Amino acid sequence: MMKVLLANQWKIFINTFKSQSSKSYVGYLITFLLIGFFLIWITNGIVAISGSLSGYIFEGVLAYGMLAVIGFLILFGLPQVFKQLYSATDLNLLFTMPIPTKYIFWTKYIQSFAGIPLIFFIIVIVPMFTYGATVGVHMLYYPVFFLVLLAVMVIGLSIAYLFNLLLIQIIPASRANEFMTVMSVLSGVFVYLLIILPDMMAERSLTEMILTGLPLFPEWVPLTWASKAISEASTGSFGFILPLTMMVTLAIISVLFASIFVEKGFRTGWVKLSEGGGKRKKKTSEKVSKAEPNHPVIAIGKKEWLVMKRDMREWLVFLPLLFFFVGYIFTGVINGGGSLSDLRGPHEVTWPVAQVIFLLIYAMFNGQIASSSVAREANNLWILRILPLSGKEIALGKLWISWLIPFVVLTVIEIIVGLFLGWTVLQFIAGIAMKAVMTIGISGIGLWFGTIGAKYNPENPQNRLKFGSALLLFIASYVYLLLALIPYVLLLIPTEAKELAQEVASDSSGVFGLAASFVHTVLVWKEASPVLVTLLGIILLVVVSVGICALFTSLSARKMEQGIEIEMVQQTKSLRL
Repeated sequence: MMKVLLANQWKIFINTFKSQSSKSYVGYLITFLLIGFFLIWITNGIVAISGSLSGYIFEGVLAYGMLAVIGFLILFGLPQVFKQLYSATDLNLLFTMPIPTKYIFWTKYIQSFAGIPLIFFIIVIVPMFTYGATVGVHMLYYPVFFLVLLAVMVIGLSIAYLFNLLLIQIIPASRANEFMTVMSVLSGVFVYLLIILPDMMAERSLTEMILTGLPLFPEWVPLTWASKAISEASTGSFGFILPLTMMVTLAIISVLFASIFVEKGFRTGWVKLSEGGGKRKKKTSEKVSKAEPNHPVIAIGKKEWLVMKRDMREWLVFLPLLFFFVGYIFTGVINGGGSLSDLRGPHEVTWPVAQVIFLLIYAMFNGQIASSSVAREANNLWILRILPLSGKEIALGKLWISWLIPFVVLTVIEIIVGLFLGWTVLQFIAGIAMKAVMTIGISGIGLWFGTIGAKYNPENPQNRLKFGSALLLFIASYVYLLLALIPYVLLLIPTEAKELAQEVASDSSGVFGLAASFVHTVLVWKEASPVLVTLLGIILLVVVSVGICALFTSLSARKMEQGIEIEMVQQTKSLRL
């Protein structure tokens, strides 16, 4: 039976590949070229440092490398496993046939190796085999490394399957849309903790431990078995037999452990997601008072807020922010042997530095949220076209809520940071007011890019902008930020820096010399009339920000009146009749 199912999957794969459009073939070619360039780059790097990778250093690199393989395999393999278990189009037919569930599960499990695991397998094994040929290791190195890497891949893939099979039993069917979001968040946290595990377990940094040859993990950790087996085989020693046997045994146990939940997590989970929420509780009728209709601009903004409020996936855009503040700052300081009080300093220094960091974060989120508000209308685009609303009202309605949501979130974070760092009330007010003005322009730019490059994927709602448009939006947001920072920075630079600016202007030529001369002139004016220059800087900041916002909002409104087009990505959960 397994042979028949695998042969059928192979035919489906071939037929699916043949029926792809020309754009898909171009995408495959670009992907293969990128993987090839990456392999060449990493292989050359390993060959360059191959002379220093010896003994315990080699074992430390291997242990951390295998840990990274497991982590990234879980992170990137979870969506693929979810698709194989619950979104594959052939499951509708397979579950109606007299085929045991375990056979279908093992077919899907084996099929999963043809995706993300295969790519990681190639990316790891090609450079490491090249390293072996460069250094001149024993012939035992190659088969042992192959088996160890295969065992590591099996362990990582089994954990990904276990995540799916367990969470599908916990998440209610009414929250099926948020299922992948929950898994992405949990897997991201899990992988992050997995990667920083060596730093958390040791008193020294990871780099120092590897270079000094200290073991990253205790002897009982399986990653130590993997590195020990490869290291022993590279020298021709038969000491690899025991750690290799333990790794293979652990891989088999992980597969068997994941298969325990097949019947309840696979078939029942698929039925659960297919049928939806099942019985719903009857809502008690309540008298609702008649409300006055809101202005169209306010009504559209409230509609956008309600959509984001209902769907957890809409908030996944702020996940990198969590990892930055919690992971990078907190964990970095604590693991570095310091304390949070080390981040404190003179508020004349911490305040301007923090403002620049927050502005860079605003440039990352504001444009993305504003552009997503356009693609969110994918299924309701026909309603938008027949509503008695002008393009200007629709654009303004989407603009203000897309600006307000990240502004409120980041302002709360800034207040917490400012209280910790001891900023003054004036610094709080000035920083929040300036960022409120500057970020309007970023939201306007993002809204316009949403009208010209919107894309909607029902299975990945966070991806709502075409690749080219997303790249241009990223560049345009930071170019605008650099222009808007000119008056902002001039307001922050003290007048004592005019001598330095004059010295740079005299020693430099071209653009740098002209910029330094301009800064020197402004600082001289600021020293003579500080109030007047400050007011001029604020006016210039408002003119640039509001002007850019008004320009791109009007362009967005005109595009909406002409009619926007949203690229719809075909769903793969079920076939159209």
